[in-house]
Amino acid sequence: MKLFSTHIPFETLADLAEGQAAKTEREAAAGHLTTCSMCAAQLSKLESVMALMRTDESEDAPRDLLSYVINMFQQNRLERESSILRRLVATLTFDSMTTAPAFGVRSAQSEARQLLYSAEENDIDLRITPRNDLWIVAGQVLRADCVGGQVELAGPTGSAVAPLNDLCEFTLPPVSAGKYSLRVKIADLEVEVPELELKG
Repeated sequence: MKLFSTHIPFETLADLAEGQAAKTEREAAAGHLTTCSMCAAQLSKLESVMALMRTDESEDAPRDLLSYVINMFQQNRLERESSILRRLVATLTFDSMTTAPAFGVRSAQSEARQLLYSAEENDIDLRITPRNDLWIVAGQVLRADCVGGQVELAGPTGSAVAPLNDLCEFTLPPVSAGKYSLRVKIADLEVEVPELELKG
């Protein structure tokens, strides 16, 4: 019975080199190897590698070094992935301070200022409310999905961060008056309101 129609499979050659091949495979391979110089050369190389591996006395690298190298490559991968981040700058499309009271949302019931920003398919509805000498920025990101998202307010007088809830709503901790930038970060998207001035 002829087991090898063209060449001996690599797995079988490896078994032959290690001495792990079954008797029928050894017998069939012996006949094939006398007529096939390609398989014979491959087997010879494998036997040389196996012999070299048996004489190898090198030691494994220290565990801490292996961990460092693995982390280094993971960091590079994360940096490459973060470069795919899509950054958008939002533009102001509505401000309740510049709209007639009849059109301002909740204008008669609240001293909160409403601002609406847009960036492609993303809208950010902001409510800015004074509290003593501080300002509270709250709102909602109007989009289909915001799982794991957060909002960050940063400026020279300080910064604040808040997660987005299931309805994409957020309320930032009170901050002092000043000029801030607001960033909404969701997965691979970052929407920025570059200039948000909080003042009386």
